[in-house]
Amino acid sequence: MAMHKLLTASLMFPALAGLMSGCSDSGSSSSSTVSVYVQAGQEDINHAIVRSVAITEAGLPNEDAEGRLVRSEYVTDKHGVVKAVISTGELQLFELVGRDADSDTATAATTVRCQWVAGCSAGAFAADMEQTANLGWRSVAYDLSKNERIRVTPLTDLAAQLAFDYVYNESLVSGSGTVADVAVGWVETGYYSAYSTEQAISQVSRVFGISNVQTTEPADLTQINEWRGADAAKAADSIRYGALLAAWAHLAENHTAVDGVNFTHAVAADFSANKGQMMQQGGTQTLTLAALYTDAISNLQALNVTDATLQGYIAGVVSALQADIDGFTADPLTAKVPDTLLSLFGQSDYDDFVLGIKRTKAFVGVMRNYSDTFFEDSYKAKVDQYVDLLKKIGDEHAANLNTIVTAYRETAELYQQTYLAGANTCADTSAYAWVTSCSYSNPTMTLNNGTIIVSQAVADVNTTDADDKPTSSNAIDVLIRGTYEQGTLRFVVDNVYEDDNAANDILSASGVRVYFTTPVSTLADPAGNEILGYEMRWSDFSLYDTSRVGGAEEAEVTGSYRIFFRGVKDPQDSNSERRFNIDTVVLNGRISDKVGDDNKQDVDYSTLYVAATSTNASEHYPAQRFASFNGFFTPSPAFAADVVDGLVSYVTGEQTVAGQNVQYLDFYVPLGESQRFRFYPTVKREDVNDVDKDDDKTELVSTHDLEICDLSNSGGGWVVSSCKPKQRLYAERDLQLAINDLWEAGVFSRIEIPGRGLYFVTWPTNTADANGCLTLAPLATAETSMDGTLYDPMVLGLNAVRVTSEVRLKDQPRTLLDVLLNAPTMDRYKLTAALSHNYSGLTSSDVYLGTGSALDRVVLSFDTDSSFKTTGSLAVYRDGVALTLNDGTETTIDSELTAYLQQNYNLSPLPYKYITGSDGKYDLCVLNNVAEVADNTVLADAVFTLNFRDVVYGRIRQENGIWLIRYIDGSWETL
Repeated sequence: MAMHKLLTASLMFPALAGLMSGCSDSGSSSSSTVSVYVQAGQEDINHAIVRSVAITEAGLPNEDAEGRLVRSEYVTDKHGVVKAVISTGELQLFELVGRDADSDTATAATTVRCQWVAGCSAGAFAADMEQTANLGWRSVAYDLSKNERIRVTPLTDLAAQLAFDYVYNESLVSGSGTVADVAVGWVETGYYSAYSTEQAISQVSRVFGISNVQTTEPADLTQINEWRGADAAKAADSIRYGALLAAWAHLAENHTAVDGVNFTHAVAADFSANKGQMMQQGGTQTLTLAALYTDAISNLQALNVTDATLQGYIAGVVSALQADIDGFTADPLTAKVPDTLLSLFGQSDYDDFVLGIKRTKAFVGVMRNYSDTFFEDSYKAKVDQYVDLLKKIGDEHAANLNTIVTAYRETAELYQQTYLAGANTCADTSAYAWVTSCSYSNPTMTLNNGTIIVSQAVADVNTTDADDKPTSSNAIDVLIRGTYEQGTLRFVVDNVYEDDNAANDILSASGVRVYFTTPVSTLADPAGNEILGYEMRWSDFSLYDTSRVGGAEEAEVTGSYRIFFRGVKDPQDSNSERRFNIDTVVLNGRISDKVGDDNKQDVDYSTLYVAATSTNASEHYPAQRFASFNGFFTPSPAFAADVVDGLVSYVTGEQTVAGQNVQYLDFYVPLGESQRFRFYPTVKREDVNDVDKDDDKTELVSTHDLEICDLSNSGGGWVVSSCKPKQRLYAERDLQLAINDLWEAGVFSRIEIPGRGLYFVTWPTNTADANGCLTLAPLATAETSMDGTLYDPMVLGLNAVRVTSEVRLKDQPRTLLDVLLNAPTMDRYKLTAALSHNYSGLTSSDVYLGTGSALDRVVLSFDTDSSFKTTGSLAVYRDGVALTLNDGTETTIDSELTAYLQQNYNLSPLPYKYITGSDGKYDLCVLNNVAEVADNTVLADAVFTLNFRDVVYGRIRQENGIWLIRYIDGSWETL
């Protein structure tokens, strides 16, 4: 990314508007929250974790940068119930996760009741068995009401998978224009929608013969007598559901997982591949209905039931299941279809669905030539003319401006040479071709016949105290005011004075601020008082072309500007010369069409604000004395392939601290930060933080403290210099395990060396476990040294850039561009840009967004900071846009169309992943003991979901080299 282009572009709207070929972002719709009940299994799963996850407006589960679900967690009670708080009117995902018992944290194991009359592998019928395997069930629900109750079972998991993969198209879509026809049936999506969610629940319910797999209560067969007084139809429905789940569990415990995929998820994969159908009998798929129903029948018949009414209910269920089996034929799939959208949603919501698709397609049609229609014809011609003029002037004077900036910096150098010489005359000016005359009378220097005046003053660097006129400080202002000219380009600079009167005190100085190591009252000799930094300051400047004054192309740039150069030494060589990095840049300017009018006679003008700060400005050692703008994100060639023998070493040991036996690991990094990791003894404490979330804060849990101390070595050996506050960990002390956890997080393998970058240290590991996870081999008992290889060289980067520009043309609407960029590295950055036109007001989130009744707006978001994927969105808003629908009717509505980007990185090998550990929490799993992986990600793999007015209606991706939009009704068109 060419950062310097981003910084110097005064107007980016034409380029950004040219991107608008048909996609965009949408802000989250506001919603209230409600509490709902989520019930697991047959109301028989205790101490399990239910993760509650919002589905985003992209139709995808909400994930963090590491690919983990952003979730609230609840623990089921003895009835398998949690009470979750969710947003109304939205899609919500619930996931059931088991956990093992943990005596350290007093965590109870997940238990599942055995529903198989002949007994389960881990317990007899009706016994509560510890179980973590064959769970991971999901349930996706839409627009739940207060205190509504839904289920999480293997059958809701099938529905969750189907709802993500497909939506059902109910009728032939008649295409027109670029929209193609599509037949009835399941249409591939790759995102959740309200429509696919309700259709999937309906489909699974019909395939398995349950009224509703998400709301029907599955009977607990161990408490079957509770159903003897129930309504016959309700009882039959629930008993059938319970019988199928019991048979499912029986089959699952006898299933051998392949590649770590459990029984339920294997069936869900088959079910989705079959487009919502199950194999009736025969075949080679994971499950057939015949096998499930046969087991369900045998289990029901084995129940000991004496109540005649209940016997009749069970007999009816058995008879129905047998009838289903008798109707099966070998191999074919079922042929069920879901309830219609009309019956699922009602007439009003169904009409909204149909109209929404039509409007989405119509809006896409508007977007096809959006770069030409974003601005009105009359405005576009005028703004193009305005931008062309500014570009023309900028191109003509680029070299002249560089010369003036150099002359300004050299003015400070000449003044410093003159002052330090101690004579009442100017230093030699022969090296400065722009100087035509120079006179000096301590402390004032006059250049070029009085057009430039230079002096000095103590800088007030402490703006928080009451002293506005210090007699000494760590900085001196070389005050520069006057006029510089190069060709026909004139630059006028002055201080900012109190009440805008030059006779008053200076509020903000112009010139070059010089920062010294120790306080000074005047400029000091750098040989005895080293310079730590320079800041070029134009507190009040004007820049214009004298040849254009009074003409049609008259223009002036005014405002303030400062750039701070921070001095650094090589972190690995204290005797190196000090060099200077660009640390901060701030420009607050105004481009006017009149020179020197104090903004009162402007017809056309624009404002420009730029602020940028640099990453590693205090650590990166530049290749030259002053770092340049085009040097950002450029690594030092001196360390391009650096390998350091013995970069790190470690040793373990024990010591007594405050009467306690402490185990430790010393980690020595001579070129960086060396530390001692202390592990204090295990102590039983009350669980005041309720780590197992069972609402009991009086249980005794095992804890130990971790203390990290800095080590220093002055030649006599390593000693502890200081320690950070202790961290309390909920676990028995185990040095090997604790160091392994830190190694997995990269603490000991990815080592930052000041001034050079990140090095990778390859530690010995054990053979990968069943999940492919690597663990640290047993630690050596003697001091062990390891080499390090540089894989991420330190660079000077712009970690934050803000560019805001507004254009105001006579008798025309306003246009505002606001860009925010956060870029810790060239490859990992977050970009947000908003282009607003014809607005009456502004609101601020990350950037300024226009509002108003005639608004046109584009918002671009792009985030590559995630470890595993790129995300982003492109949103287009038009107020009162007229859309012509397929049937020729026209509608006018406020419209926002959003394309959400979700692109997983194609990494080979995958460096790590997150798995659900035995405690039900995410565990980091290191897959490859390497520094870098190959990234084969290409744009052709990107997928966009299309959101219109807060509803997902389609998907955009490349198929056979062509970008296609596939709508939720199955129709498609090329982009």
